[in-house]
Amino acid sequence: MIARIAGLFGLMALGCAAAIGLAGPGSRLGLWDWSFGLSLIRAVASPETIPGLPVPPILLAAGLALIGAVGAFVTKHGRTGAFAVVSALLAGAALMVPLKMKAAFEANPFIHEVTTDFDNPPAIVAAAGLARKNPADYRGADLVPQSTDGLTVAQAQRKAFPDIQPIMVAADLETARERARAVIAGMKMEILAEGPDGDQSGAGWRIEAVSTSPWFGFKDDFIVRLTPRDGGTLVDLRSKSRVGGSDLGANAARVRDFTKRFNAKSAG
Repeated sequence: MIARIAGLFGLMALGCAAAIGLAGPGSRLGLWDWSFGLSLIRAVASPETIPGLPVPPILLAAGLALIGAVGAFVTKHGRTGAFAVVSALLAGAALMVPLKMKAAFEANPFIHEVTTDFDNPPAIVAAAGLARKNPADYRGADLVPQSTDGLTVAQAQRKAFPDIQPIMVAADLETARERARAVIAGMKMEILAEGPDGDQSGAGWRIEAVSTSPWFGFKDDFIVRLTPRDGGTLVDLRSKSRVGGSDLGANAARVRDFTKRFNAKSAG
């Protein structure tokens, strides 16, 4: 009887871990949409899932599995006890995913794009008509949703990420363009289109790429605009998520990564 209970608790913990582990791949493979995948994670990781339960279901399942494992070992059911322990450990590891997501959500503004040029951000053209929830146009003047400080999207970015600035490099347009392509390739982004920048009357160059997240397969647009300026090249960037209200800081991290890599290539 104790072994059966321990095995049941182990299955509960394993099921919760599987719900988190499969939420992203299922979305990426088209088995369900991204919102359902996120709801799977919330269902097992939120203490609000079961009214009156002070802890997330996955944590409760892991705790019960450990208790069941002790009982199984005491009653000489070693395999069942080992199964319950492993299941509890997997549940604990899986719980780190939503905990990190929650920490990122709380540490970043509720925005889903960043840019180095608020007045004339690089345009999304090639990806404008692709499947997306967030419009391709820049909405920097909109108020940040779920915020009480009254900041606009642009103001929230300035406050949270003051280091995100245009890049000025002492290189001609062709050299800067090749460096940008190399960095995009190194970041494993796919170039969708490139060519003369219409906003610069043909004097500049635009590279439009897309970044695909490895777990959920989220698509984020990434645009590099290069403009000849004062004997060098001015590089403006824009990164925007196609879906979701908050990017958990992913777009800012991507712009910072590109900037760091591009500057390293320029210095070398």
